[in-house]
Amino acid sequence: FEGGIAPHVLGYVSAIQPGAEDEYKRRGYQLAERVGRAGIEKWGEAYLAGRRGGALYVFNAQGQPVTRLAKTEAQPAQAIYLTLDRDFQLAAQQAISNFRGAIVVLERDTGRVLTMVSSPGFDPNAFEPINFNSSQMLFEISSDPAQPLLNRATQGQYPLGSVFKIITMAAGLESGHYTPQTTYQCGYFFDELPGARLNDWTYEYYLKNGRTIPSGLLTLPEGLMRSCNPFFWHIGLDLYNQGETRAVSEMARGFGLGSPTGIVGLEEEVGQIPDPESQVDAVNMAIGQGDILVTPLQVANFVAAIGNGGVLHRPQLVERVAPPDGQATQVFKPEVIGKLPVSAENLK
Repeated sequence: FEGGIAPHVLGYVSAIQPGAEDEYKRRGYQLAERVGRAGIEKWGEAYLAGRRGGALYVFNAQGQPVTRLAKTEAQPAQAIYLTLDRDFQLAAQQAISNFRGAIVVLERDTGRVLTMVSSPGFDPNAFEPINFNSSQMLFEISSDPAQPLLNRATQGQYPLGSVFKIITMAAGLESGHYTPQTTYQCGYFFDELPGARLNDWTYEYYLKNGRTIPSGLLTLPEGLMRSCNPFFWHIGLDLYNQGETRAVSEMARGFGLGSPTGIVGLEEEVGQIPDPESQVDAVNMAIGQGDILVTPLQVANFVAAIGNGGVLHRPQLVERVAPPDGQATQVFKPEVIGKLPVSAENLK
């Protein structure tokens, strides 16, 4: 339907692949069946396929059954209910359809995934062999340099940029060297790094329109509001020079970066949070540049934690698994995986 709703989450089914026939035959499959190959379709194959019934008999030389050794009753397939909001998902897919990127929206207090979009997407109907256009569609997917099968929400790894300033601010506050009342003169340039002059974003805009002025004297919260690069370069460099070389990187790890979120049903990358080895590294890290890599899911998760009082949840896609008209066999509840290493006062 609609060429695929949340295809990177749901995944797709296709024919049993060459080399896997014996495995599926042992599990009772007919070779003409379709099996889950990615996403929730793959993760939930055992639920979605049900259990095949069968009996094991001993026959005599005349081909007559002598005794029945075992029997297993067939069980109906179960349904997997997801946390996704279907209409929200379709709207998000449409909103980002002309871009490369990802959208992740989490329920702040539980970790439920309300929408997850990776763009460009793909049509799961391409993997159905009886689809007349299957070969052409698969060729277009496999040859597309934009890698439509890549789930950018969980597998795309990117430098975070200015959103990382939240973490740098937290590290500065927790170090005790900074308070919400700490001020900094935020000008066009940053000259504290020996042998280099760095430009604030306001200078780049000034060069374009001739009107944008520097941010001026800012408190630390105002520095975050204005996204003042020099203020955060200063914090990163200052902490490094005071011997707290890992203050920012350790804070980032405490926010869940550099580790898997543990989301069930999808493949994910862990990103990269290195420890700065020089003043240049420390300055770059302070604004989320350099060698930092994160996934959009990791970022949505720690931003949700900031909003809910500091609790990191395991992002949750599966709400429940239940047979037709029966009691749910699995119910997934919110799962706490950590807490932000930030005091209640600083979190506020």
